[in-house]
Amino acid sequence: MSWRRLSARWSPTVAWIAIGWIVVFWRLGYASLLDPDEAHYAELTREMLHSRSWLVPLLDGKPFIDKPVLFHWLQGASVLLLGETEFAARLPTALSAIGLFAMTRWVGTALFDAEVGSLGAIMFATIPATFALASIAIFDMVFALFLFGALGCLLVAAKRSSIATECWGYVLLTLAVMTKGPVALVLVGLFLGTAALVSRDTRLFLRQLHWRTGLPAVAIAASPWFLWMQWRFGDEFVKGYLLAGNLWYVTQPIEFSARAINHTFYFRAFAGAFFPWSTVAAGRGIDAFRRFRRQEPIEIGERLLWVWIAVVLGLFSIARFKLDHYIFPAAPACCLVAAHGWREAAQDVEGRLWGTRYSVLLVAGLLIVGGSFGGVALAHLNLSLSPWAFVLPLAVFAGGVALLFQSERLGWRVPAGIGALVVALLVSYATVVAVGFPALEQVRPTARVARQLARMASPTAPVGLYQLERWRGSLRYYLNRPIQRLETIDDVSAFLSRPEPVYVVMVRRDYLDLKERGVPVHALMAHRAVVGTSGRGLRRQRWGFLVVVTNVQRQPQSDRQLQPYWRSRVTD
Repeated sequence: MSWRRLSARWSPTVAWIAIGWIVVFWRLGYASLLDPDEAHYAELTREMLHSRSWLVPLLDGKPFIDKPVLFHWLQGASVLLLGETEFAARLPTALSAIGLFAMTRWVGTALFDAEVGSLGAIMFATIPATFALASIAIFDMVFALFLFGALGCLLVAAKRSSIATECWGYVLLTLAVMTKGPVALVLVGLFLGTAALVSRDTRLFLRQLHWRTGLPAVAIAASPWFLWMQWRFGDEFVKGYLLAGNLWYVTQPIEFSARAINHTFYFRAFAGAFFPWSTVAAGRGIDAFRRFRRQEPIEIGERLLWVWIAVVLGLFSIARFKLDHYIFPAAPACCLVAAHGWREAAQDVEGRLWGTRYSVLLVAGLLIVGGSFGGVALAHLNLSLSPWAFVLPLAVFAGGVALLFQSERLGWRVPAGIGALVVALLVSYATVVAVGFPALEQVRPTARVARQLARMASPTAPVGLYQLERWRGSLRYYLNRPIQRLETIDDVSAFLSRPEPVYVVMVRRDYLDLKERGVPVHALMAHRAVVGTSGRGLRRQRWGFLVVVTNVQRQPQSDRQLQPYWRSRVTD
C-alpha cells in the first residue's frame, strides 16, 4: 500500500483522535468542579449514593426536586466505578459528547451523504459550545445526545420507512424526558406540528411516522418516576418541579427569578456559541431563502433541520428565564446545515450561492479581527497568564488568514475543505486547556480552601459563607457538609458568637471590617483569588483574598504568617 493511500485511510482516524482528545478528554478531571451547577449536581449524586436514595435527589439530607433522576443515575454509576473524583463526575458528559459526534455524523450521512455527515460532525465537535459543555458535569450534553438522537432517528426512520429506527427514536426521547423533563416532549411535538405546517412535502414525509402512538408511549414510559414523586411528595413536587422546574421557566414569576427579560438573547448566543459554523449556516439560510423565492427545490432534510433550529430557538426565546446552554440541542442541526451549505458552495462554479460564499469570507474577517485584538484583551484581563496564552489569538488570526488565502486562490470561492479552520480552533482549545485551566484554578481556589479547612476543622464544625453565594456549590461539595448562608454583618457576628468553634469564608475586606467593628474574629487561612471585576466593556479581573475566619483564638505565630496578606497592595 502506497504512502498516499495509507495516509488517506488513516487521516480521518487520526483527526478524530485529536478532536476527541483536545475537545473532550484532555485534563477532563484536572479542574475542580465549577460553580454553581457542576458542583451542585455532583453533591446531589453523592448524597443519593451515600443514602441509597436512588429515586430522590438529596441536598443536605433533604429532597431537592429540580430535575429528573436519570443524569444522577449515570453520574452515580461512574462514581461507583471510579470513585468520587472530578473525572468520574464528568465521564458521562464526555461519553455523551462522543456519542453525539457519532449521531451527528450518522444523521448527516442518512439525510444527505457521507461527506456532509463527516463534515457536520467535525463542525459540531469544534464549536465553542461543544468544547465548553463536553467536559463539565451538567445535564446539557447528555440531554442533547438523547434529544437530538431521538429527532435524528425519527427523521431517518421517515426517510427509510424503518419502524425499528423509529422505535429507537422513541426510546431516546424517553431517556431525554427522564433527563430533563417534559420539555423534550414539548420540543419534539412542536417540531412535528411546525413541520406539518411548513409544506405539503414535509407533511407527507413525516406521515411515515407513527407519532400519534409513539409520543403517548414516550409519556407513559417516562411517567413512573414522575408518578412516584407525585405520590411521595404531593403538592411539594407540583410546586418544586412541575412549576418551578418547568412552567416558571416560561412565566418567570418574581419569586422565581428577577432577571431582566431579553428575547434576542438566544439569537446572540446562537451566533457566538456555534461560531464559526453559525455564520456559515446563516449564509446558507440566505441562499435557501433565495432558492425558495425562485421556487427551486430545497432538500427535505435541510428544511426539517431548519424547522428544528427554529423550534428550539423560538421556544426558549419565548421563555422568560434564559441560560445560553439551553439551545445546545440545536447545535448538531446548525452544523449539518452549515456542512451541507459549505459543500454545495464549494462546488458552485457559477457563483449563485453568494450567501454562503460571503459568510465564509465574513468568518475569515472576524477571525482576523478577533485574533488581532485578542492579545490586547488577554493582557487587559489581569489574570497573570503565561506567555503561552497568546498562542490562542495567534491561532485565531492565522486561521482567518489561511481561510482568506485559500479563498483568494480559488477566485474568492469557498474552499473544498475546512482544515485550516479546524486546526485553528483545536489549537485555540488546546491553549485553553494547557494555560487556561491552571489559571482558572488560581482564580477560584475554593476547592483548595475547602480541602484545607476540612483537614483543620472537625467534621461537625459549622461553616458559614458571607456574601460569596456564587461559590457555595464547590465549597459545599469539597467540605462535604452544609454551609450556612450569611447575608449581613449581624448574621456573621451572631454566627461567630456561638459557643462551639465555627468558621466563615469571606473576602479580606469583610474580615478587616469585622476587626474594625471589634468582632472577636481570627483569620485561619488566606488564598489569593479573583473576587470581582472592574471597568466597563472588557472588564479587568479584580484580585483579592479569600479568607477563612474562626471564633477560636489562634497562635501568634500563625498571625505573623498571615501578615504579608494584610499588607498586600491587592485590594478586594
